[in-house]
Amino acid sequence: MDKDVRDELIGRDGEQSRIREVLLRLTAGEGGAVVVEGAAGVGKSALVRAVADDARAGRLTGLDEVTVSSVVGAEAERGWPFSGLHLVLSAVVGSLEPEQQQLAARLVDDLTRRLDQASTTAYEIAVQVQSLISRLRRPLVVVMDNAHRLDPQSLEVLGFVARRVGTSPLVLLVVVDAAERVPPLRGLPVVRLGELAPTDATELVRRAAGSHTLHSVAARIAARVGGNPRALLDVVGRIPDVQLLGQVELDRHLPHSPVLQALQLPELGTLDDDQRFALLVATGSEDHRLAPVLNALGSPDAPHVAWLFGEHLNRSDGTYTLQRPAVRSIIWQAATMAERDAAHQALAGAYADSDPGRQLWHLAQTRHDHDDELATRLHRAASESLARGEVERSLSFAREAVRLTSKPGERIERLLQAGRFAVLAGRLDEAVHIARERFRLDTTAEQRADFALLEVRARNLLDGEVATGLVSRHVEEVAPIDPARAAALDLAAAHGLAGRMEQAEAARFLALAERFTDDFDDTTRAAHRRTAALLASVSGELDRAVELAEAGAGGAEDLFGEAESHLLQATVLVRAERYGQARRLLRAVISGQFGDSPLLLRAALAGLVQLEARAGRLREAAEAATGWDRVDADSAHRALVPACMIRVNAFLGEDEAAWERRRQSIEGSRRHGDSWATAVMQAETGAFLLLLGRFDEAMSVLDHARRHALEHADPSILAVEPDYVEACVRNGELARARVALAEFELRADRVPTAWARHTVARCRALVSEGDEALTLFREAVETAADTVSPVEQARTLLCFGERLRRLGRRTDARSWLQRTVVLAQESGAIALAGRAGQELGAAGGPVPPTTRLADLTDAEQRIATLVASGRRNREIAAELFVSVRTVEAHLGRIFRKLGIRSRTELTGIVVAGLDDDGVGAGQA
Repeated sequence: MDKDVRDELIGRDGEQSRIREVLLRLTAGEGGAVVVEGAAGVGKSALVRAVADDARAGRLTGLDEVTVSSVVGAEAERGWPFSGLHLVLSAVVGSLEPEQQQLAARLVDDLTRRLDQASTTAYEIAVQVQSLISRLRRPLVVVMDNAHRLDPQSLEVLGFVARRVGTSPLVLLVVVDAAERVPPLRGLPVVRLGELAPTDATELVRRAAGSHTLHSVAARIAARVGGNPRALLDVVGRIPDVQLLGQVELDRHLPHSPVLQALQLPELGTLDDDQRFALLVATGSEDHRLAPVLNALGSPDAPHVAWLFGEHLNRSDGTYTLQRPAVRSIIWQAATMAERDAAHQALAGAYADSDPGRQLWHLAQTRHDHDDELATRLHRAASESLARGEVERSLSFAREAVRLTSKPGERIERLLQAGRFAVLAGRLDEAVHIARERFRLDTTAEQRADFALLEVRARNLLDGEVATGLVSRHVEEVAPIDPARAAALDLAAAHGLAGRMEQAEAARFLALAERFTDDFDDTTRAAHRRTAALLASVSGELDRAVELAEAGAGGAEDLFGEAESHLLQATVLVRAERYGQARRLLRAVISGQFGDSPLLLRAALAGLVQLEARAGRLREAAEAATGWDRVDADSAHRALVPACMIRVNAFLGEDEAAWERRRQSIEGSRRHGDSWATAVMQAETGAFLLLLGRFDEAMSVLDHARRHALEHADPSILAVEPDYVEACVRNGELARARVALAEFELRADRVPTAWARHTVARCRALVSEGDEALTLFREAVETAADTVSPVEQARTLLCFGERLRRLGRRTDARSWLQRTVVLAQESGAIALAGRAGQELGAAGGPVPPTTRLADLTDAEQRIATLVASGRRNREIAAELFVSVRTVEAHLGRIFRKLGIRSRTELTGIVVAGLDDDGVGAGQA
C-alpha cells in the first residue's frame, strides 16, 4: 500500500487547526503545550507527525526556521526515574544547530548529574529545566509520543514545564492514550481524537484500497470495522481486490485481523462459554431483530444475556446494533464449527414462526453436506423473495440451494437461477463464474445455451464486452433443437452491440434473430421489439424507436423484467427528447418500485445523469451522479457516466471535479477497451477546454471525437459538432468551421431534433459576419426555444451578446448579456454566467450582483477576502493549509464566476461587497 496514501490525514482538519494555532505562537517568540489523547489506533501519532512535518518544512506562515525534535516513550524504561526526561533533553540537544549544541550539552550534563542525587526532588529538577528552556532563542517543537509510558518523575517535571512555556519559543506536543490517567498533564489544553466519522472512514478505505474501489463497498467495510484508522488499514490490506471492486460479494465476515481483535475485542480470551454463545447468536442474526435473539438465548434474565446487552448491544424499537461493529467478525472468526452450528440452530428455531425463509437460511448454515429437501425449500424461498423484489435475500437463498443440492439436473437449474440473481444484485463476476460451470458439468445443448446467455449478459454489463463468438457457437448448436433459445442469444448480442453504438453489427445480429420469428414466444417477441427499438434510436429513427419501445413494454417475466423494460424505454425517450416521460420511468426504478436490485438502480441513475445533462438540468445531473457513485454494483457505465459529467461539472464551475471525472473516465475506458466511452470523454473534454478558452486544445480533442460522431446519422448521439464549430470560429479557423457546419447541417436535416435545429442555427450565425450574423443569431434564439435545454439557450445568447459588442452595438449587447446571466444562473451554469458577466462589463454594463460574492463557495470567499487583503498565493496557501496549486485553481474559478481578469478587480468587488454589507447593517 502506498505510504503517501496511508499517511494522508482524513477527517482531522479541526484537530490540525487547533495544534497549528499553538505552533503559530512561535512566530511571536511564545510557546505552549497541547496534549493529544485518544484510543490506540485512532491516529494520534499520525496527526502530530503531520503537523510537525509542516512546521519542519516551513509550511506554516512565519515559521520558516523551526527545529522539531521527537521522542517515543518506552514501557521498558518506565521504572527508571527521570529516564524519560533524559530522553527528551538528549533529543532536544541533538536537534539544535552545531553552535548551540555545545552549550546546551554542558547544561544538560550538569542537570543529569543532579538526577543521580537521591535527595533531588522533581520540583528542583523542574526548576532547572525551566531555566534551561528560558535560554532558547530559536523556535523549538518537541513531540513526545506515548508519553504515558514515561516514568512518573519525568512526567511531573514535563507537566511543570508545560504549564510555564508561554514566554519561551517552545511547543510541547504530548501524545497519550488518556490524559486523565496522567495526573501531571491534567489542566493542559487537550485535543481529543475519536474514531473517524462514517464518511471519513469510507474515504480512508477508498484511498487505501485504490481508486477503483466502489464507494458502496468501501462504505460497507467502514461500517463493519468502525472508524479506527489502524484497524481499517489493516483489514483493507487483507481483502481481495475482486471484492473491493464489487465484482465478488464481500465475505460475510471480515478477514482475521490480530490488529482488529486487539483494538475491538481484547477480552476475547477471557469470555466464558455462555458469553461466547450469546455473542455468536447476536452477531449471527442477519436482520438484528431483538425478539429472535432473545428467543434463541432462552431466559432473558440470565447473567450472560444481561452481560451481552450491557457490554455489546444498543437497543432501539425492537432491534439492536452492535456497540463495536467489528466484534461480529472477530467472534465468528474465533469460533469453532460446533459453536457456529449451535448459534445458527438456535436462531433457526427462533425464526420458525416469524420468518420461514430466514429459518431455512440459518438451518442451511448448519449443513456441511448435501440436503436436497432443504435445498428445494430454499429454491422456492429464493423465487418468492425475488417476486417481492428482495434481490440480495433471494441471492443468498439461491446460493445455499445450489450448495446443498446433490442431483445434477436440479443443481444446474439452481445454478442458472443463482446466476440470474447475481446479475440483478450487481455481482457480475460471480455470474460469469457460474456461467462457466458449464465446462465442468454434464449439460445438454439447451442448458449450455442458457449458461452462455447468462455469460453474454453478465460480460456485457460488466465491461461492455459483447461475446459475439460465444453467441455464434451456441446458436449453431442449439438452433436445430430450440430456435427460441438461439434467437435469445442473437438478441442479446444485438442489444449489447447497439449499446456500444456498433450499428452495423447490431443490425446483423438482429437479422439473425429474425430468422426464428415464427418460433418466438411472448418473452422473445418483447425482447425483439426492445432490441429493435434501441437500434432504431441509435440509427436516428426516433419515431419508430419510440413506437417499438412502447410495443415491447409488455411481456416481462417478472418484476425485474418490467424494470429493464422501463430502462430501455427511457433510453429511447431521452434520445427522442421526451424528457418528462423518460424521467418518470427512471424515477420509478430509482424509487425501488421494482425491488432493490443494485444493478438496475445504477443503470437508472446512469440514465438519469445523461437525461438531466441533455435537458440542461445541471444540478439534478450532479445529484444523480453522486447517487450513482454510491451504488454497490459494477457496470459498463463506469467510464460513460464520468465522461458525461465532465461538461456538467465544467458548466457548474467545478473545474477540479471536471478534471477528476475525466481521469475516472479515462481509467474506466482504457481498462475495458471502451472506444465509445473514449469518444464521449473526448467530446466532453473538448467542450470543457472550449469553456476554459483553450481553443487550440479544444479543436484537437473535438476533431478526434468528430470521427466517431460522423459514423452516426443522429448528431445528438455524440454532441460534438457545435463545440467544434465554435472552437474553430474562436480560433480564427472560419474555413474549417464552415466545412464542419456543412456536414452538421446534412445530418441535422436527417434527424431534426430540437437540439440539432437550435445548435445548427447558432453555428450558422457564428460562421457569418456583419449584419447577416446578427440576423442569424436572432433566428437562432427563436429556434426550438420552447424545447431546447436552457444551457444551450444561454450559450446562444452569450454568443449573440459577444458578437453585438464586437460590432459596437453595446446597448443591445448589454440587454442580451443580462438575459444570458439570468438564464445561466437559473440552470446552474455558473461558468457561463461568469463569462456573460465578463462580457457585460466589457460592454459597459455593471457586473450583475448575482455574479458577485454570493455565488462563490465558502472556500472561494475566504480566498477572495485574503487576496483583497494583499496576501500572495503562497501566503494564502499557508494560512489555509492547502497547496498553492489549490489556491490557483480556486482563483481561476473565482475569476470566471465574477467575470474578471485581475486581482485588482477582485479586490474592488470584495471591498464593494463589504461596503454594501455595512450599509445594509446600518439601515437595519
